[in-house]
Amino acid sequence: MKFGMNVKSKNLLKSLFRQYYRRNMDRIFIPKNFANREFAFQLFDKQGMVRHLGFEKVEELRNFILENVPRHAYYSTAIYILPSASDMDEKGWLGAELVFDIDADHLDTPCKYEHDRWKCLNCGFEGAGPPPDKCPKCGSQNIEKFTWVCEKCIEAAKNELIKLIEEFLIPDLGFKVSDLLIVFSGHRGFHLHIQCEDCLKLTSEERREIVDYVKAIGLKVELLLPKYKRRGEIIGIDLGEKGWRGKIARKIFEKVSLPNESIREIVGDKAYTRLVENSEKIIREMSETTPKWTTLYKSLGSKGLTKLVKTIVDEIKCSVDEKVTIDTHRLIRLPGSLHGKTGLPVITLKGIGELEKFELKPELSPFKGEASIKLTKDIPSNLRLFGENVGGRKGTKLKLSLPTAIYLVARELAEFEEIRK
Repeated sequence: MKFGMNVKSKNLLKSLFRQYYRRNMDRIFIPKNFANREFAFQLFDKQGMVRHLGFEKVEELRNFILENVPRHAYYSTAIYILPSASDMDEKGWLGAELVFDIDADHLDTPCKYEHDRWKCLNCGFEGAGPPPDKCPKCGSQNIEKFTWVCEKCIEAAKNELIKLIEEFLIPDLGFKVSDLLIVFSGHRGFHLHIQCEDCLKLTSEERREIVDYVKAIGLKVELLLPKYKRRGEIIGIDLGEKGWRGKIARKIFEKVSLPNESIREIVGDKAYTRLVENSEKIIREMSETTPKWTTLYKSLGSKGLTKLVKTIVDEIKCSVDEKVTIDTHRLIRLPGSLHGKTGLPVITLKGIGELEKFELKPELSPFKGEASIKLTKDIPSNLRLFGENVGGRKGTKLKLSLPTAIYLVARELAEFEEIRK
């Protein structure tokens, strides 16, 4: 890996990482089937990945980390007969955990328009939010982007993971809470490991089917909606039904119970007015032992209901990184290690309760003290991290808490001038 930071900053950052590992080696996660896992590292003083490492004993892994002080540490979601073999075919694949990755970068959060920036390097035109594929002014694809992760981003990623667990993995796929290993990645989101023996042998194609289900890929709304009429009534979907039909029915019931202007934007003024006027009758019909959607259809019409349901599907589906889930040889961050782009630890969370309480805050950092830094790139003036203002032009000098300073230096947005503990 090629580093943009100067030698002084790199050495200071490595020294801080070394101090962390000396004091916190007991925080390094030891996965099941430890001796059958491949480990990989990116080091401060070498480019590329040092991988295809296997350790017979936990102490060997700990000694490697202490001696080499990695900037990034990974282990395989797969288990192998010979994890140290450099040829993937020679490793002897035995199975792989089912893993989900939810990253704030993949979520369409409004806060991106507050902190993300882009600039055309050809003509200088710039804007806020996610970068376009090409410059709207000159058409160049030479776009420089500045991305950030804030408390709102992490909150959105957290809620997406909770939705994945509570809407899909437990009720639909039958996993238990005890099967779940929930991990904060140390940067932009969360990893979820399904530690279930039955999942180990799933093929990439089978894992893709799971991804398609939670992301609603290939879901045809028209085939899910009831069309059968009996004596003029339209038989609806039971609110307790499992799968996508039940999810859609419950969300419609929720929206009809508390109608708001967002529905008007979807179905139009006339249909929205009818929906509000008939809401009590719709709720009563949907709640019956044999649920009916007769009044719902009459209020919205077939097209209006279809539009509403498609919007509901977009709300319910989960944005997971499909490449991570379908990969049966994936390397993933080692919990307890430090993330080399933030200086924050990769943290295992104790169940859904701890996940719900999780926040991006300075207490996550194991480092204490203050530091003087100099910005090496322009940072938007409105940006804050851990409650501190970090924006400024290139060359601006700032005095910050050590966790904030490390975060900026690790992201190669600043250089250390002095550290005070």
